[in-house]
Parts: sequence; structure tokens; C-alpha cells
Amino acid sequence: MFWKFFSACTGESGSRSSTSRELQKTFEMLEKKEATLQQKILVEVERAKEFTKANKKQAALQFMKRKRYYEAQMEQIWDLKLQIHEEQQKQSQKHGGCHR
Repeated sequence: MFWKFFSACTGESGSRSSTSRELQKTFEMLEKKEATLQQKILVEVERAKEFTKANKKQAALQFMKRKRYYEAQMEQIWDLKLQIHEEQQKQSQKHGGCHR
């Protein structure tokens, strides 16, 4: 009798944990990309400062444009991370009654 009650939960747990792991891996990959972009932004700002001091404003503007491009990519990553977080929340609420 109890086996039927718990079997519905255990059948879903394998796919749920697999999906959860995939989401976590994706989240970690996005965090690595975010760190890389932050580093690139810092480099672009430093280069822009150097060229501004050397009165090469056109070159400095190119570095600032690249910096804005990286910032736009960061925003996309933040959006994706938010979506992953929301999906993880949904999964935990959806499967809240099935504990192992």
C-alpha cells in the first residue's frame, strides 16, 4: 500500500535531479562567463584611461564602446541566471511534496 504512494515521487526524482544538475551546471558556466566579462571590462577601462591621457580620444572611445558591449553581455547573463533561479524555484515548489 505504501509502495504505491511513494512510487509516484521516486519516478520523477531521477529526471528532476538530472534537470536540477543541468541547471546548476549552466548556472556555474554563466558565472564563469560573468567573471571573464568583468575582467575584460576592467581591461577596457584601463586602456581607455591610457589613451585618454595620451590624447587619443578616438581610440579611447573604441575601448569604451567595447566595454559597453561587454556590459550588454553581462546583462544577458544576469537575465539567464535569473531565469535559471526561477526555474529551480518552480521545480522545488512543484516537487515539494516528494521528499527522499
